[in-house]
Amino acid sequence: MTDRKPSPDRRGILDRRSLLRAGGGLLVAASLSGCGFFDTEPEGAGAATGAKGKEAPALKKLADAGKLPKVADRLPAAPLKVTPLEKPGVYGGTWHSAMITQEDVMWLHYSMGYEPLVAWGPTWQGMTKTELLPNVCEKYEVKQGGAEFVFTLRKGLKWSDGRPVTTDDFAFAFNDYNVDPDLHPDGVYDLWMSKSGKNATFEVVDDRTVRYVYEEPKPGFLEEMAGTSGIVMLLPAHYIKQFHPRHGKTAEALAKKAGLSWTDYLPLRADCWVNPQLPSLNAWLSKNVVGKGSSLVAERNPYYWKVDPNGSQLPYIDKVVVENIQDVEVEVLKVTNGDLDMQLTHFGTIRNKPVISRNRKKGAYRLIEVKSALANTMIIGFNQTHSDPEKRKLFANKDFRIGLSYAIDRKKIIDTIYGGQGIPWQCGPAEGDELYSKQLGSQFTEYSVDRAAEYLDRAGFTRRNGDGIRLTKDGDTVAFTVLVVSDQPDQVDACDLIRGDWAKVGVKANIQRLAETLYWERVEAGESEAATWQGGSFDLRTGAGGNHYYLPTNPRGSSRFGGKWAEWYTSEGKSGEEPPARVREQLELNDELRGTFDADEALGLARKILAITQEEFYYIGISTPPSEYGIVRDNMFNVPEQFSAAVAHQAPGPSNPATYFFSGKA
Repeated sequence: MTDRKPSPDRRGILDRRSLLRAGGGLLVAASLSGCGFFDTEPEGAGAATGAKGKEAPALKKLADAGKLPKVADRLPAAPLKVTPLEKPGVYGGTWHSAMITQEDVMWLHYSMGYEPLVAWGPTWQGMTKTELLPNVCEKYEVKQGGAEFVFTLRKGLKWSDGRPVTTDDFAFAFNDYNVDPDLHPDGVYDLWMSKSGKNATFEVVDDRTVRYVYEEPKPGFLEEMAGTSGIVMLLPAHYIKQFHPRHGKTAEALAKKAGLSWTDYLPLRADCWVNPQLPSLNAWLSKNVVGKGSSLVAERNPYYWKVDPNGSQLPYIDKVVVENIQDVEVEVLKVTNGDLDMQLTHFGTIRNKPVISRNRKKGAYRLIEVKSALANTMIIGFNQTHSDPEKRKLFANKDFRIGLSYAIDRKKIIDTIYGGQGIPWQCGPAEGDELYSKQLGSQFTEYSVDRAAEYLDRAGFTRRNGDGIRLTKDGDTVAFTVLVVSDQPDQVDACDLIRGDWAKVGVKANIQRLAETLYWERVEAGESEAATWQGGSFDLRTGAGGNHYYLPTNPRGSSRFGGKWAEWYTSEGKSGEEPPARVREQLELNDELRGTFDADEALGLARKILAITQEEFYYIGISTPPSEYGIVRDNMFNVPEQFSAAVAHQAPGPSNPATYFFSGKA
């Protein structure tokens, strides 16, 4: 037996060990962004030009001077032809965007670094219905009922330094990175293992073809490759081998010079945002280290391997400048001033919409929809594996949780905080989702002080003190503390309203606002009594530790309601605490789901899992989330009017930002 390793964390920067379990440096992704060895100047003063040949004018100038191969020699034999959303564009311009501190590195990956081996289609329809398209690979095949995956390289594909992409790049990534025991002393990431715990086998079939074989079907392999940043399928072996002691004689000396062990140093050299020298397959190449300086600057890759319908090499835009700012308030100011060209993240809330909308003409931008992929605006988890036996007993009492749910005036929260958008809802897939269940989502959401009192009485708390607070059998007040992250203002405000609702039915809740780092320290340590978060979706295809809002699969993600159960599950009983029988049954179904390649069978298993979620009622939810929004400059084209906020889709990556272009001043 082997430990189940959770999927890479998708919230932001990961710790080194989590990254290695994912098989990659920080958000390296399948393509490994980086910087090539050719500097190219963007068109004068950031203007987009009207004329367009087969390559950007600056690259043609270099090629004509003999400083760069001709464009036909830089492209693969059969480049990937991409049809722009609206029309073929023109070369030139600078795309200005922003990130909220260097921890917002996900935006760099989503906007400039989404080049996996197999990519999602541009329109998100859910994990099982969204098209999976060859991207870096020319084609792929699934054999043996999903136990074998074969990928064929594009002939003549080159890294950003002009060196050819070869099967050796795949071999190094698998053997010397993904399953290297020195890099993974805590165990190999789940993606690379069969259910037995045995590593997949990797084979080079011929000079353009590689194969991965598992002992049994590996459902979710392609979906995780397309939807999880951090999955490395290939690395530029000609460059990166120097940092691995099996291949580079100076690897340990180089690491020592940096003050690190080689196992710590190699992932950093394989991270494009930390190492601009890393050869890449991305459309734009970073020119500086993220976090150093006020902006990250990226310039076009002269060897980029995609073309438009006219055969013109992409990207159209010369340069991307991502400003490193400190908070959302600054981002809002930059949006309204017209300083940002295309931006999807952070600012698009209901409370910011009036000022964003009011300044559209001034800032010369339009709003685009970002459809929420969340299941709930706010969920409250009660720690059923708390170390205090009395607290544990209280939180495990389902009637107690049901009573608290009935006591919440959700309509008031929706109207006051979310602008009237959304409906009362528990943590469950929303309408339109293939796993939608009205019964799961709507149970216990009616606002009823009488029903709340009925269930709290049924829970055993019929006596009250002089202040009207309910008492336990031992005479203690029924009270607990709810942890909420201080920079989630909607949740802070909602907690203040909920505290009043609970007081009306005789339950005392203390609201404690914490910085996110301290919040996670408390929650992961199992010290929280109750804690809030947003409710995520349920994915049919997910890595180990996924779907943790619905069952305890992940010691971190499930720690608000059952961290010790999740620890027991991921360690296969070596540590943690064995959960109740019904929860164990749910976890067994999860194992079966993750081993089922057939989508219809997987759907049936997922419904069984969610039926137990409905029974167990792990979280109290508030409402369905409203859509958010992004902005696009009026003179920027080929940008969709709607994106999905599903983390797995990694928007705007699948919309091919290399086809975005400016008309006029950019």
